[in-house]
Amino acid sequence: MSPRLWLRAAAASVLALLLTSCLSVQTNRHPSAEVKAGTGGVALRVFADDSARRAGQPGPRGLFVELERQEGKRFSPVFRSLEPAWSVLGLPPGDYRVRFTSRLNAAGEAEPLEERSRTVKVRAGEVTEVDAVLEHVDKGLVVVGVVAAVVAAVLLHDWLDDLELPMPPLPPPPHEVFDAIFWVSLDIATSPHEPWAPVGPSRPPVVTSVFPPGDALVTVDRVRVTFALSEPLDPERFADDCIEVVGNATGAVPGTTRYDPERWWAHWYPAEDLPRDDRFAVTLFADCVHDLRGNALELDERFSFRTAP
Repeated sequence: MSPRLWLRAAAASVLALLLTSCLSVQTNRHPSAEVKAGTGGVALRVFADDSARRAGQPGPRGLFVELERQEGKRFSPVFRSLEPAWSVLGLPPGDYRVRFTSRLNAAGEAEPLEERSRTVKVRAGEVTEVDAVLEHVDKGLVVVGVVAAVVAAVLLHDWLDDLELPMPPLPPPPHEVFDAIFWVSLDIATSPHEPWAPVGPSRPPVVTSVFPPGDALVTVDRVRVTFALSEPLDPERFADDCIEVVGNATGAVPGTTRYDPERWWAHWYPAEDLPRDDRFAVTLFADCVHDLRGNALELDERFSFRTAP
């Protein structure tokens, strides 16, 4: 077996071990004044281990998480992010599911995961808070780099609903649950004959996450820069100059951009290996980003990353 094939096989083995490791999942619903009347929310936090949870440090980044709403026999995407912690408010009550379908490796390339998904119920006036903790993993299996580990969280069914037991009183959700809030819908269709739109007609798209994470140290020669969006974009208005990457020492870096309509991702990829030991400022220009209704990103989105010496 060639060294390349061996490395791929080893990576697959590590991934399988991480995915089959023990998960501790807690799902609670909290009444919240943060949600609008008639809507609810979902707050997800994924932790590498118990110590990270006690310290309130979600991670790792780069895990592609999808929140979908059940509409009859099918599910429609509502929210997508590469962050390990987020809150989505403005959700119509109903059944949703969270899917962990892929992760980004250190080069920013998507690697598929064995699909696992579970449903979670959203009720009006409440936020369903889900904490997923990956436990009992040999630290030697943790990948060191921009993405520290692969975390696959499985949401449990709301067993209180199944057993028709009363919900015990719960304290209000911690403040950090609302640190990153995304409003998904202000225009809610309540008729079963009217299709539900994930985003209100007048609401502009937003960037839910970026890769590499802000101020990350990149050790690979080339990294695929990714902006994850809150909704589908108009691909006709997304051009090669929509993303700009400029090094402090090296200036503008040539590269190519593209839009991934399947994942709602805007990509930039360098034409050559990135210069080492430099800091790069990345900009997604707002006038390039329009959703399918013509709403534009309100402001340019910017972040930076560094390359190792």
